Amino acid sequence: MSLRRLDLNLLLVFDTVYATRSNTRAAEKLGVTQSAVSNALRRLREHLDDALFERKGGDYVPTPRADRLAPAVRQALQAIETSIDVGQGFDPVTSDRVFSLLLPDSIELQLLPPLISDVVDKGYGIAFRTAPLFNIDIAETLASRRADFAIVPNPIHDAHVTSAYLFDEDVCLVCRADHPEFGAVERFTLKDMPRVRLASLDESLRRTTHTESEMREKQVARTMTCTVTRLWSLPGLVARTDLFAVLPRSMAESLRTAFGLKLFDLPLERPAQQWHLVWHRDCEQDPGHRWMKDRIKDVFATPA
Repeated sequence: MSLRRLDLNLLLVFDTVYATRSNTRAAEKLGVTQSAVSNALRRLREHLDDALFERKGGDYVPTPRADRLAPAVRQALQAIETSIDVGQGFDPVTSDRVFSLLLPDSIELQLLPPLISDVVDKGYGIAFRTAPLFNIDIAETLASRRADFAIVPNPIHDAHVTSAYLFDEDVCLVCRADHPEFGAVERFTLKDMPRVRLASLDESLRRTTHTESEMREKQVARTMTCTVTRLWSLPGLVARTDLFAVLPRSMAESLRTAFGLKLFDLPLERPAQQWHLVWHRDCEQDPGHRWMKDRIKDVFATPA
């Protein structure tokens, strides 16, 4: 392969398809047609004598050769982008950059509204794309630039990933405000727990929390009437039934009025859940990345 005869735009297309796993999403991100992306991939495949991507369902799955090539291509493009950004700085008004964030459900509700308000009020050209944390390799996703940041419950121990503490999160018990038995009650105790029915996250998700560990240690009797896979399902279930649920307090407070919720302190001694912002070290020279990192930290440094 001769680098002199290689159109560097092909590497940009490769990098974008590798990050998005999609011809369609790559075309949208690059602002070109899908046929232009397909043609670029065809030329690069011929140049490298490798398929690079294989269609599986709706995804473009990289070949082993593509997986080996991707980090070097991303590093080279990052170096070019950083050199340009250092000279020009970062202007959120003129930038059309899309920041990709890996977030748990409850953090979306805290982080996105103030960020979006800034975008609208100040006329920024930037946008956001979020994805859930579960069932992915976070360090690899950050390394491949399929995400700019992740917010996680524990620091990631990886030489290429940096973590920064953001905030502590408390949890509470919620039921509907006009609950027939607890609507007029001011305090909930552990003795009350066997008397109520619970809606909860799936056990595989609950087991990662301090609350679940404490419940099991104290052998608290519970009746699980319904388990779900998304935290966002719980407020709606509680509002429409007599079920109780455990929610992050910030999420419950923000939804209290809209969903007609009643909040109780959880009668358990447990450490607060700490949340951390993580990113790939290679991004630290990117002015746009640094700008967004500061905005995220500002959101959680400001009292609600």
